[in-house]
Amino acid sequence: MPTRRHTSSEVGHYHSEISNVRATNTVVIGNGPAALFLSYILHGNVPVYDSVTHGPHPDPLLHEKLSRFAGKPLFDALDSPNACERLTDHFAASNLSYSSQALPVNTLLDTLLRPNADTELGEVKSRIRWEYFPNKRVDHMVLGSATDAGGQWTEDPVSTNWNIGTLSYSEMFSLPGYSFPEHFKRLHKKPVPDLIRPARCDVSSYYSSYPKAVGIASAIYSGVYVKRISRNPNGFTIQVQRRKNAETFMIISKQLVLASGIFSYTIPPPPIFLPLLQKVQSNHNSSRSGPVLVVGSGFTAADVILSQPPGKRIIHIYKWNPERPSPLKGCHPQAYPEYAEVYRRMKLGTLPASVANSRAGTNPQSSSARNWDTTYEGHPNSQVIAVSGNGTLRILTADDEVIERSVEDLKYCVGRRGSLGYLSTDLRREVGVVDVAWVSAETLRRRVEAGVEVSRNIFVVGSLTGDSLVRYVMGGCTYAAGRIVKDAQTIRIDKAEAEGTFDSDSRSTLHNRNSSWGCIIS
Repeated sequence: MPTRRHTSSEVGHYHSEISNVRATNTVVIGNGPAALFLSYILHGNVPVYDSVTHGPHPDPLLHEKLSRFAGKPLFDALDSPNACERLTDHFAASNLSYSSQALPVNTLLDTLLRPNADTELGEVKSRIRWEYFPNKRVDHMVLGSATDAGGQWTEDPVSTNWNIGTLSYSEMFSLPGYSFPEHFKRLHKKPVPDLIRPARCDVSSYYSSYPKAVGIASAIYSGVYVKRISRNPNGFTIQVQRRKNAETFMIISKQLVLASGIFSYTIPPPPIFLPLLQKVQSNHNSSRSGPVLVVGSGFTAADVILSQPPGKRIIHIYKWNPERPSPLKGCHPQAYPEYAEVYRRMKLGTLPASVANSRAGTNPQSSSARNWDTTYEGHPNSQVIAVSGNGTLRILTADDEVIERSVEDLKYCVGRRGSLGYLSTDLRREVGVVDVAWVSAETLRRRVEAGVEVSRNIFVVGSLTGDSLVRYVMGGCTYAAGRIVKDAQTIRIDKAEAEGTFDSDSRSTLHNRNSSWGCIIS
């Protein structure tokens, strides 16, 4: 059976109204790529291993293992954490390039959707066939605070340039049913080039367009805050507030999926910067041509630096530890010239002035129009010890020297975190979270390594698992969807039997039918 293609009349709409109380089978918290992918599956789109269209998977051992599930949904191959382990236990010894950092289930789906993506150019030859089965559809709601589908991809809390290239290449952003190359071609009237790092604005546009393109928009509720979630005798009670008008409503669900991510909140600057923040706010509508203070050593700080006008002076304070280097260190000058240049400037800031001056100049790979020697000033391991209301800073450098600088703006970029503060105390205890304030990549990692169902009917997917790249969100979502679909079908059968409309023979027939659907694997 081919994947269902939605006509314009079938495409759902974004919701302008919702009743004060709604019951649904599953609630997904978050509206980023992981939540969108999960919703696509819960709409009845089921993945099946396909060794016919492009031939068997390049890993012959993986092909052999998956061939045992010929014609069956991938859910059957991932029906338990142990089943996933059996499929992936040979990855470490394989000659193919498999991630040793991502969860095995996420690595598995990545290699099925994009075999050899790190070593081959051209069209992605997926070994997944998507089949549409209405009887696998599960009623659900996806709730996200971002005003558009796409989560953090559609928001810009530190005012960076939306035309800056992403870290990942274009083929790594695609979700099933409507790929990023399809969207890029629709936007720009030309095919997406190979090995392109797309502009963030294009990725944002893709994810915000995705729900309508694949017909899942009726389940996506963007621009809402989840205020509190608690258990009830039959599942969960979710209290929600609209972002636009503060209207509140309640949802009752049986299953709960946490996909709110680890990048929801920007870590705020400490109180010492309050006078400068007040100055910036009071001059909000004025042109700020003076120097900007950038605090941070990662990609967000680099994005802010790269977003500044070429002539704008930048005062940069950052951590420098050779034992735990900035993630910018891994950026090759040819693949990521702009990030490599920022890292080079940071490194020059750690050297004596005479040495740094001899190594100055701009990386020839960089296309930046900035004169770094005259507009960038780096201060590693330095600390702001005083801030006045006129923007004057006193900075204690790593050499114990106190210097003064005047700035007109502040960009505090020391990281973003997630929060599970919307869970009740009992639920946080269930999933293993004690600190309500911040959630990082490490917070739930040990729990999800044992399985993404971290407690009864509670699943964790997306970057909350510790895998932050879009390409590595698919596996956990597929596992969670399989469990949710199976449970929903059991509920339907039990209800039908209780009403006398479904007998044991019908149950056996349905089981046999579900065991033989999909494509045949050769």
